[in-house]
Amino acid sequence: MRKKILFLATFFIFGTLLSNAQEASYGIRIGANLSSISSNDIPKDLEDSRFGIIVGFLAEYPVTEKWSVQPEFQYSSLGNDDKSLNVDYLQVPIFLKYNFSDLFNIHIGPQVGLKIWEWEDDNIIETKFNTFNIAAIGGIGVNITENFFADLRYGFGLSNIIDDKNIPEGAKGNTRNIQLSFGYKL
Repeated sequence: MRKKILFLATFFIFGTLLSNAQEASYGIRIGANLSSISSNDIPKDLEDSRFGIIVGFLAEYPVTEKWSVQPEFQYSSLGNDDKSLNVDYLQVPIFLKYNFSDLFNIHIGPQVGLKIWEWEDDNIIETKFNTFNIAAIGGIGVNITENFFADLRYGFGLSNIIDDKNIPEGAKGNTRNIQLSFGYKL
């Protein structure tokens, strides 16, 4: 039954998107990330946030005059400032976006990340990270002009990103990040 409901919901969403495809807009965004790993298992002296970058592509599909769906594909550097806690992801957020006006919007949605890099050094103890990271993202956006925009987002990791297979007591950690980005829609 769940599979049928999921299939019907997916069919409805993609059908709606395809019917509005002629109105779709595409763009790029670049910005800064301030991220950290929230964990009781990380020593206090390693808790400083990491400053990183975010670079991505987006598509916006209007559903109604006020509502749209905005999937993205992006690179994001996450983790803490200490090199042993650096991890980079390719991420796919899918936002449900509400446009208050031509100027302001809010967006919220899930995000799946695929680890593409983590710090490795054979001379020190290093943290291993799980391959996937699931997060919830919310943000506000402003359209500066018809093509230029800015957004501010907060991401809250829902999955444990620390691979604790080799840690006797286990370890848990979730990502947290604030993003400020600017973009251009074609």
